[in-house]
Amino acid sequence: MSNKELSKIIDNLDSVFRGDAWHGPSLMEFLNGLKATEVTKKREFTKYSIAQYVFHLVAWREFLIQKLEGNFKFDLTTEEENWGNKSEVEEGNWQNLILNLKEKQAKIIELLEKTDDSILQKRVPGYDYDYYKLLTGFIQHDTFHLGMIWVLWE
Repeated sequence: MSNKELSKIIDNLDSVFRGDAWHGPSLMEFLNGLKATEVTKKREFTKYSIAQYVFHLVAWREFLIQKLEGNFKFDLTTEEENWGNKSEVEEGNWQNLILNLKEKQAKIIELLEKTDDSILQKRVPGYDYDYYKLLTGFIQHDTFHLGMIWVLWE
């Protein structure tokens, strides 16, 4: 049971999320420095707030968890499923969003640590791509949205 490649992916997932990322501050290093009063502001160049981006990151973590657990039917198809409803992305829910993000990240790492490199060639349930593409794309997704959050920060 080899996990050489998967260990590298887990390390990348963790460093972009928690710290020691090559590109600068990680997602949590950046989010921990934000005040709740900043997270609902929008700019003219994007229709989403920081809180909505964080909701989106939580939603896609749930997607990954569901796929790792073999759920064929789970998907994110609506705007609300991807970006949240008004109450989910308001200032008063900021700490819950952060807590949910941390919990889902921990669950992903836990699930991945229970498997090995063989998962990387397996198809993601319900999709025409493998876990290698999903996991490496997930790292890219986090990095992209971290950049968007950074741009929205004042």
